[in-house]
Amino acid sequence: MTKPVIYTEKNDCQDCYKCIKQCPVKSIKIEENSASVINDFCVYCGKCIKSCPVKAKKYREDFRKVQWFIDSGEKVVACIAPSFIADFPQWNPEKFFTILHALGFTWASEIAIGAEMVAEESLKWLNLQPDGVYISSCCPSVVNLIGIYHPELLKNLVPVYSPMVAHAKRIKQTFGSDVKTVFIGPCIAKKEESDQYKEYLDAAITFQELDQWINEEKIDIPGLPVVTDDFVVGKANRGNLFPVEGGMISTMDRKAPLTDLQRMTFSGIENIKEILSEMEISQPVGKLFLELLLCEGGCIKGPGSANPGGLASKRRFLIQSVQQNSASDYSIKPLPNVAVDISKDYTVFRPVIRCIHPEKDIQDVLNSMGKWTEKEELNCSGCGYDNCREFAKALLDGKAERTMCISYMRKIAQNKASVLLQKIPSGVVMVDENLKIIDCNRQFAELLGKETVMIFDSNPGMTGADLRKLVSFHKLFSSLLLSGEEKTENDIREGDNYYHVSVVNIQNYKIACGIIQNLRNPEIQKEVFAQRINEVVRQNMEAVQRIAYLLGENASFTEATLNSITDSLGQSASIESNTK
Repeated sequence: MTKPVIYTEKNDCQDCYKCIKQCPVKSIKIEENSASVINDFCVYCGKCIKSCPVKAKKYREDFRKVQWFIDSGEKVVACIAPSFIADFPQWNPEKFFTILHALGFTWASEIAIGAEMVAEESLKWLNLQPDGVYISSCCPSVVNLIGIYHPELLKNLVPVYSPMVAHAKRIKQTFGSDVKTVFIGPCIAKKEESDQYKEYLDAAITFQELDQWINEEKIDIPGLPVVTDDFVVGKANRGNLFPVEGGMISTMDRKAPLTDLQRMTFSGIENIKEILSEMEISQPVGKLFLELLLCEGGCIKGPGSANPGGLASKRRFLIQSVQQNSASDYSIKPLPNVAVDISKDYTVFRPVIRCIHPEKDIQDVLNSMGKWTEKEELNCSGCGYDNCREFAKALLDGKAERTMCISYMRKIAQNKASVLLQKIPSGVVMVDENLKIIDCNRQFAELLGKETVMIFDSNPGMTGADLRKLVSFHKLFSSLLLSGEEKTENDIREGDNYYHVSVVNIQNYKIACGIIQNLRNPEIQKEVFAQRINEVVRQNMEAVQRIAYLLGENASFTEATLNSITDSLGQSASIESNTK
């Protein structure tokens, strides 16, 4: 069974919900304290991988498979995405292809050739269409987004393969179906697309994988000779602009400009979602072609890119390289002009079935989390969803868990703490570094008298009250907070009252908790006396053990000393006897 393109290392997942927040289609499911991708609904944009702070989200690495092809003696063609120019700016194209040759590839070819094929075929198809809006088929993530979430717009997609598939099909038809074709580029979605078209693509790896492979091989890159054995198969021109916004439109204009065709280009998932929503309700006039790229700025910012450089610098470098189009020192083997059918259909998609949940069900879920009014719907996005209602729908869909709601869990924690606080027979008070009360129980107020109880009744927990104005032993709290010690215990006499005060550091230098027991209370007396008797017994037992240890050690020392003296006297007597 093929490993999923995107998967989760469950032991590493930290329940931060960042992947849900970043996922544009919310194709993430929380189950058993781990966030996993719902592959049938994923568009493979890679945002969950890039956003994961602990790298629990990963994509499937396939370069070991490619190494196995090469080691097995297969003929392997490296199909290079045009953004390689911007992703590896430290090497010129000649050096880059030389490195691929050193890795063991049989040939290398630029997918930009396939891009030019797609541009030409798209123009032919568009020329035959009536007025309407039509969408490019180059970006597999955009195609996935439409096929899964907007299936009614599949008819608007240009029915032409992506440049990767078109190029791979041409390679197979030229060199035979037994050659292995390997896509190399910045796109994770190409892995899923290659799984769909296994008859044309044998593997898809990212530039990150390629970079790792090169580093592992420890190739002497400066010492590599320029490839001169027709290693590079075919060379593209304007197709190299496809990785940037407007690149496809620019290539189409060079092929055969259409005066009656309006052209627009957009990138970024949120922009594209808005455009697709508009298309569902708008009726455009004329013929409009949309070049849509899911990654902001185009493929040069793909999630599998090895170069973290800025969008402007990468775009500028790529455009300059294409414009210069300098003469190459390496030999280029022409790619024969074979007839290749690159038309496709879109029957492979299984559109997501969106459940329309009754308002009552949504409200019941919100109520179960203590959200009875709109004011209580905080819409904080802590769960990863945009608002509380979307989170409630995700719960009904089985994609989320109630414990993901921060405010709900905070309320539960507060309620538990309040119950425990009120049930403790001793007085309990928590204060901050300024000795302002954070919370306390009624027992604490009762220890201090009727006036304090009245304050507690009007302000349960007495939040904000100054401890220094309530008790005389407040210095126990301040000294513990200043010292950062773990705890301190003292018996305090205050008028007719006799208290045992335990102060514990909850957060160093910030929060301390005091437990005050009235030693006049018979029940408390029994408990305290029992504790102190146990402490005395424990200390006495430790003393007895130390004494026994010392006595044993002393007896052993005495025995050893006496034995040594006896042995010495015996040796002396023997010497005297022998002398006589």
